[in-house]
Amino acid sequence: VNHVTCGLCDTVCTSVSSLKAHIRCRHCDARPFHCHLCDSGFKNAYDLHKHVETHNDSDAYSCDVEGCGFTSWTLRTLRQHYKKV
Repeated sequence: VNHVTCGLCDTVCTSVSSLKAHIRCRHCDARPFHCHLCDSGFKNAYDLHKHVETHNDSDAYSCDVEGCGFTSWTLRTLRQHYKKV
């Protein structure tokens, strides 16, 4: 197995393609993926996709505990809320 070390930090990647992704996400400020609903920009398509979901109120997750008004755009955040509260 070949390992490639990032020249900008100590991160070791298992392939050149994963190194390129690491550099793009961690060391570059470019945000080429833009939201068509607002002025936000993102480093990758996945982050843009998750952001666009926040514009859709019908997909919001809400706490079902009586008296709690907590809402979240992601199921993960709602689960963290349940663990914390």
